[in-house]
Amino acid sequence: MVADTVTAVRLERPGPRSQERATWLDVTDPWRVFFPMGVALAWAAVLHWLLFSVGLTGDYRAVFHATVQIQGFMTAIAMGFLYTFVPRRTGTSPPSRAEWLVGAIAPLAVALAAWLERRVVAQALWICAIAALARFVVRRLRSPGAARRVPAVFLWVVAALLAGIVGAVLVATAAILGPQDEPELWQLGRGLLFQGFVSALVVGVGGTLLPTLLRGEPVPAPASPPPGELAAHAIAVLLFLASFPLEIFLAPRFGLALRAAAAGGVLALAAQLWRRPSAPGLHRRLIWLSAWLLPAGYALAAAAPTVRVAALHVVFIGTFALMALSVSLHVALSHGGDPGRLARWPWQTWSMGLLLIASLVFRFMAGIDAAHVASWLGPAAASFLLATVAWGSLVARAILRRPTRG
Repeated sequence: MVADTVTAVRLERPGPRSQERATWLDVTDPWRVFFPMGVALAWAAVLHWLLFSVGLTGDYRAVFHATVQIQGFMTAIAMGFLYTFVPRRTGTSPPSRAEWLVGAIAPLAVALAAWLERRVVAQALWICAIAALARFVVRRLRSPGAARRVPAVFLWVVAALLAGIVGAVLVATAAILGPQDEPELWQLGRGLLFQGFVSALVVGVGGTLLPTLLRGEPVPAPASPPPGELAAHAIAVLLFLASFPLEIFLAPRFGLALRAAAAGGVLALAAQLWRRPSAPGLHRRLIWLSAWLLPAGYALAAAAPTVRVAALHVVFIGTFALMALSVSLHVALSHGGDPGRLARWPWQTWSMGLLLIASLVFRFMAGIDAAHVASWLGPAAASFLLATVAWGSLVARAILRRPTRG
């Protein structure tokens, strides 16, 4: 019974459909464009590291890499997911054509601006896209009865958008003033943007979706979240956001520890992560693992500040990338007419998971073995890119299949 329920789940109920055939760029199926675009941007962010490791380029453009991974790859995946999930869960309309276009164009434009080292332009473009996404989410949550369909933990999604916008503003301001002159402002902005934005999304979306995705638990009946629960999440969000200035200006280790406790603790409680996945399908085990790596990575960074950068890649690759590819795999197959494959353990999913874990290990070593950075970045980049190839080979047919209404 659990297998039947979870295999067929399509991120909640789809809206009513007419009998005509839909266009491939239908706004009701934004994931068809946003997911492959996100993976293409991941290639843009990572491929030059592979080229650097074999001596074909002279530098590895760390700022470009981080910017495109978060503000390109992760942003495109997040937009594709939220544009799909929010209307279905709240019973509201899909994104408008204008919202769809802003979301589709901005990550590509950000990547181009980052490559040209136009950092202020990149942040301005990204802020426009996230502001449009925030407007989309908030307006649908304010629709009559919509807020009753999402749990209190979804407040973290709003916090993620806020953290991203504030972080981008700070990064742009520091770029104008000069990161060398305002290093704390630069670090605070990058923390909120590169860590806060996606971590809060993981908590908000994971706390909402993982009980059903991992264990086949039914979606709760619409009900207003208890005020006490909303207040508890608001306090946890404030503690999470406060961890960033605390890390930069007062106590680095305590700030990271607070981040691990606030984000990891809420995610573990909301999704009941101590319960192992019971629904069939390897990708669900990968999602469960990625959720645990969020507090683990931050806790490791707090416990061993000398390997902070390496430890944060436990979060970046182990949580952000692994969860993004695994959840997008679920969305693509369930909405793309191939839900039966979700209950299986195909070689593509095995390969994706093992390659991302290998990428994490190699990237961790690059962070602790500075004398041989290029030697570690090469296999880290190659493993990551091969993981996306495995992902693509599994979901390509679902993505390319022309959607049919009816």
